[in-house]
Amino acid sequence: MIRSFLLFLLLGSSCISSKAQLGSYSFNSNVLYNDGYGIPWTYDYPFFMDGSPFFDTSNCTGSVQLLNGKTYRGLQLKLNLEQQKIIFTTGDGKAFALSQPVARLELGCNDPAKSVVFRSGFGVIDKQNERSLYQVLDSGKVLLLKFVEIRYKDSKAYNSNDMTRVYRQLPSYYLWIPGKDMVKVPGDENDLLGLLQDKRRELADTIGKEKLKLKKEADLIKIINSYNRLLQPS
Repeated sequence: MIRSFLLFLLLGSSCISSKAQLGSYSFNSNVLYNDGYGIPWTYDYPFFMDGSPFFDTSNCTGSVQLLNGKTYRGLQLKLNLEQQKIIFTTGDGKAFALSQPVARLELGCNDPAKSVVFRSGFGVIDKQNERSLYQVLDSGKVLLLKFVEIRYKDSKAYNSNDMTRVYRQLPSYYLWIPGKDMVKVPGDENDLLGLLQDKRRELADTIGKEKLKLKKEADLIKIINSYNRLLQPS
């Protein structure tokens, strides 16, 4: 029941205008805090950092849609991928972790006009659960989703007490397919075409002509985008 409700919110949000969304508001970070959705957050890490656990190290302009349907916009946000926490900054510069799970997160970092969308509410798979946030790389009948696992290793230089934490970001790719829920993107081309059987021939032609590789994110996006476009009414 909960999963069906979340997917309804997620899949419907892209085709409904913001003004028409029930329970949708234009709010800034201070209003989000005043609504009681913030837990104090500090960036004082006791070690040097090589790499980062964040999607982007800068504050990004963005919005969040809570599970109750409320949408807060005009926020200053960071996404901590390691802890799966959304950090927002109020007008006085104080940082807070969002205390409520979200259905949808949108971030405009380097270029606010090219926002990145994250969604939750999908089925349990691998180490992820229904509240895990996935970056949406392509959407249509099938969603192409990216989950980034954060791993780190701590070390000290010789004769030094200073700790350095080296972060690695390890992406995994998934498909949300109606009737099948979450499926990890296979590494074999034939296995992927088997999941998209109704357009197998057309996709095989595209992969061959453009020499697309499943291990390359940009190529994978092209394949799924081609599939979704093939399903659109002509």
